[in-house]
Amino acid sequence: MTKIKICGITRETEVEVLNECRVDYAGFVIFPDSKRYVTVERAKKLKYHLDIGIQSVAVTVNPDLNLIREIESAGFDILQIHRDLDMEKLDYVSIPVWLALQVKKENFSLPAFCDKIEKILLDAPQYGSGKTFDWEQFPFSRQELWQGRELILAGGLTAENVTRGMDLFHPYAVDVSSSVEGENGKDPDKIKAFVRKVREHE
Repeated sequence: MTKIKICGITRETEVEVLNECRVDYAGFVIFPDSKRYVTVERAKKLKYHLDIGIQSVAVTVNPDLNLIREIESAGFDILQIHRDLDMEKLDYVSIPVWLALQVKKENFSLPAFCDKIEKILLDAPQYGSGKTFDWEQFPFSRQELWQGRELILAGGLTAENVTRGMDLFHPYAVDVSSSVEGENGKDPDKIKAFVRKVREHE
């Protein structure tokens, strides 16, 4: 069964919807430049209300060691890293790492891996754009690129296109944020519609 991650959680009411829908992962964006930014302390309070079985993902961009240590101390289950990957920093990480990659048509390659990178998240060329990358041009046949790691499909997913993405990628999980936004944070009906589409596909 394909796992579901709802990213960009900022409110207690959103956590309630995630609990109701029984999703698998809740993503908290710990990056000040994001419009969905929450501090580690705020995210810690929010994830406290997650039902057992929903894992918390700290979404970061080029995190320094201090931030990594703060995230681990706050009890997050997974560290998601965007942009540059510093292998030396990973020596200090004690929780699973998801490496997020921007898939660009002109150049798709993966950096050197280490054992701490558990899964690969495929994202759009521009984070938070709400647009997909070119799915049809993805090098499906070159599995050596991700070295057997499970894929998480992100970037521009909606209730309308998620089944197509699942058919193409057979991902471990799907990750949505922008398309389930409303005027004031996440829209419960949009989250439920997305979850329903994923579950019906199974």
